[in-house]
Amino acid sequence: MTPLEDFDRAAFSVTGLVSSIGGDQWTLPTACADWDVRAVVNHLAHGNAKVAFWAGSGPPAPDGDYLGASPVPAFVSSVAAARAVLASPGLFSRTVTTALGEMPGVFLVHMRVNEYLAHGWDLADATGASTDLLPDLAEGALEQWRSRFGSAPRPPGGPFGPEVEPGPEATAADRLAAFLGRKAVSG
Repeated sequence: MTPLEDFDRAAFSVTGLVSSIGGDQWTLPTACADWDVRAVVNHLAHGNAKVAFWAGSGPPAPDGDYLGASPVPAFVSSVAAARAVLASPGLFSRTVTTALGEMPGVFLVHMRVNEYLAHGWDLADATGASTDLLPDLAEGALEQWRSRFGSAPRPPGGPFGPEVEPGPEATAADRLAAFLGRKAVSG
């Protein structure tokens, strides 16, 4: 699989989750303590908007509401816009500036895939959908996060809590979520 094919698979999976959110589910709590379902989807849309800035082809994406009155179509549009930037000729062969510093352009794809998997798990868990998301991509994302964090401490208030023990029947995405400190809210 190519990086863009991985992006497409992860984007398709999370878009399916977003599209199936019922009207009464947007305010459900998630494993991200300060965010409900809508806030998680907005975070993903905001990240999609940041891709153009990081790739050097768009303005900064300030914090704010990226979903408006029609969250699903807005999210779908944000995915399409990010995909267009990621598919731009030459992106993978040049260096881009991200929140994590200077990186190869292909890193932007890995960032989106990892975000889609982690927050896709949050959405699936919160809404009662299956958390068995793209096992091969989830295993790859877990390896990337493990190499990035190792056993470094995760301070309170950061984006990731201390690793939790996954259950015995944990899927690859469940193990990824547990490594990132996620605890299921759906029971």
